[in-house]
Amino acid sequence: MTKLVYGKNQQVTFLSEAEKNEAIDYLISSPDVEFVHEQNQESGAWASEKRIHFSSEIGVPQGLVRNWTKGRAGIVARINCAELYDEVFPLRTV
Repeated sequence: MTKLVYGKNQQVTFLSEAEKNEAIDYLISSPDVEFVHEQNQESGAWASEKRIHFSSEIGVPQGLVRNWTKGRAGIVARINCAELYDEVFPLRTV
């Protein structure tokens, strides 16, 4: 069985392998997804953070929506999980 829980604090949980595969397919191919390093240390946080930003909620698989956190200016939502970022980012085709 494949890994379904990501992050030190289990920030991302997929309910099944099929849900995870659907999510990864979306993350690697959607133009509405951006992988970024937020430079949080510049505003007093410990260090930069790897984030997955979503610019639209249209067509986003439920397995990702369930794991969203609040967005900020210019983004609908984000996923804060370096472990998932590191697994998916090298696969990006967009």
